[in-house]
Amino acid sequence: MFSFESSLTFAEGDYPDVALEGFWPIEEGFVWTRGKWCQITFPFDATQPTDRSDLIIDMDVFHPGESGQNVFFYLNGLRIGSKYINGRVTLVLSFPSAILLAEENVLTIDTPDVACPADFGIQDDRQLAAQIFSVQIRRC
Repeated sequence: MFSFESSLTFAEGDYPDVALEGFWPIEEGFVWTRGKWCQITFPFDATQPTDRSDLIIDMDVFHPGESGQNVFFYLNGLRIGSKYINGRVTLVLSFPSAILLAEENVLTIDTPDVACPADFGIQDDRQLAAQIFSVQIRRC
């Protein structure tokens, strides 16, 4: 179960205790999103409530050359932030803790500028958008 004290990291062949939708198989230390959006579904243990929380996400995007991508973040259907990303970054997005649910939470990452590396001369036929290294939720 996900909590304020835990984080979600990706290791090759190691699938975390969450449901992943819209992702390619986990690689060594990260996972690529498969298309224009992905979802991470997780239960959350918030036994010590707080007014605000932060979503901390270590990520990059597929960005050939100098380009980047717009990335939009939603938690349980509510938009909690957006960012134009053109390199690896650790984002901190603050949101009201009341959004978090005990049973099931859905973090949706929307990346409308998904691209295929093969279109840029790279030998990879997958559609790639965001590269996720870790996700954490902490108290503000």
